[in-house]
Amino acid sequence: MTAVSFAEAGEHEAAKEILGICTAQKTTVPRPPKKRPYLSAVIFGTISLTAYLLLFKNEQWVTETYTIGGWYAVFPLGTAFLFSFVHGTFGSSLLSVLGIEAKNK
Repeated sequence: MTAVSFAEAGEHEAAKEILGICTAQKTTVPRPPKKRPYLSAVIFGTISLTAYLLLFKNEQWVTETYTIGGWYAVFPLGTAFLFSFVHGTFGSSLLSVLGIEAKNK
């Protein structure tokens, strides 16, 4: 409450001092450059491409087997998780290789 009173009175520096906020300029320490995951992008890109080729090459078998029902219902779910993981990891690695990263605050 004391800091609020000082701030309302126009004594901003005193209010910051009371709150323990440092008013000195922040210095930034340069971060070492991140290693780009070239190998990961190539490996998961190859796995992703191979998985899509196998899926489309065996389209007839996949359609027959995945529509049987019962315990075979696990196949489409497993395939979806596999494709999601592999393709997502490839996409993340590719964006990192290209230098596109999330903004850090």
